[in-house]
Amino acid sequence: MTDQPMTAVEALLAFARRHVDGEAAQALVDEATRELAGRTVVRPEQQLVPLRFVLRRRKDISGISGLGDVADGVLWPDGTASIRWRGEHPSVVFWDRGRVSVEMIHGHQGATEIVFVDQDGEQPAPPSTATGSAAAPLVVRRVLEHALNKPVPCPKCSRTAPCRCVADRTDGRVEAVLGALAPWLTTSGGEAA
Repeated sequence: MTDQPMTAVEALLAFARRHVDGEAAQALVDEATRELAGRTVVRPEQQLVPLRFVLRRRKDISGISGLGDVADGVLWPDGTASIRWRGEHPSVVFWDRGRVSVEMIHGHQGATEIVFVDQDGEQPAPPSTATGSAAAPLVVRRVLEHALNKPVPCPKCSRTAPCRCVADRTDGRVEAVLGALAPWLTTSGGEAA
């Protein structure tokens, strides 16, 4: 059996582990990855979410894409970015160096700006631990599904799109679900429960 040659990352990790503990060695490799590749190593246990943004163009330098929101983008947790251009000839581009590349290539010295739809630090929703939902009739499950997908305005800013001022619109969701279920919530005599 022949030994496979080590990659540079594996060699760096092996060297670092001889001098520091495993966690510090991994942190060194992660930092080297960030510095050399322009991206962050994201571990499965980290609860990070991608951030959506738009490219808002105030002046069309190229004369091709127009003014306003010309592209939709995502800044991924590892620092990379992807952009989907709007218009008659849409395309997708990925930037390994993320926001830096987007601003350098598409910013046109401030004529286009990145406007985030999501805010940094938003936590993903915890996994559902509901039990017994499989016993609900299919029609009730569909009504609930419809109600939960109905836009609910934020009590602070009144936006129905995602915002950062309120992480949980529970009251609005409860009202939407109750409104959708009202026809199904009757007693045997026909009156509302």
